[in-house]
Amino acid sequence: MPPKLPGDDRTGFLIQDGEQTRGPFTIEGLESLVYLGQITPETLIRREDEPALVPVRSTALRTRLFPKLVETTSPAQWAKPGQPATATSAGTASPSRNPLGFGAAKFERVNTAPGVGQGVEVTDLLDDVRRMERDTGLDFVQPDHFQVSRRTRDFWIMLIAGNALLLGGGIAMQSLTSLVFAIGGMGLFTFGLLWSMFGVMDKY
Repeated sequence: MPPKLPGDDRTGFLIQDGEQTRGPFTIEGLESLVYLGQITPETLIRREDEPALVPVRSTALRTRLFPKLVETTSPAQWAKPGQPATATSAGTASPSRNPLGFGAAKFERVNTAPGVGQGVEVTDLLDDVRRMERDTGLDFVQPDHFQVSRRTRDFWIMLIAGNALLLGGGIAMQSLTSLVFAIGGMGLFTFGLLWSMFGVMDKY
């Protein structure tokens, strides 16, 4: 378990970003900035109630924000967020975080954000998903059987029954005039049924 930090998690911290001072941030906010690669052990930081800015590596926050630092590269090789790290020239003494003189401490940045420009190919992801669906049989869709809607069913029932009644009545009267009127009535009935069933009524 990391040692207890000065103050609690509600303490506000300010960081130096170029020529600007950002903050205040809580401990959780600083951890998020570390994850995004916006804070390195060399980033200058201070508490709200302190005037001096000091590197993160020289504060107790180091064990909280960078618990997995591996001694492989010197702090002088760390670059600003978003810039590649450059190697130091041979013979250049790297700064040490150890004030007792046990040798230069070397670190490696971890849990950094992905580099700028590393895009994700959506087409490749979709191809992988489709391939897994084919392998598991999830891409097969059972075809739906043809079904007549209730509206269509009711329309044909009323159309046939109404026209049959009109035509039967015209024939039963045994009059040419009645038959002509019956045929005309069939046309009007068909048009009215079409208009009411498919033009006026909502779907049901």
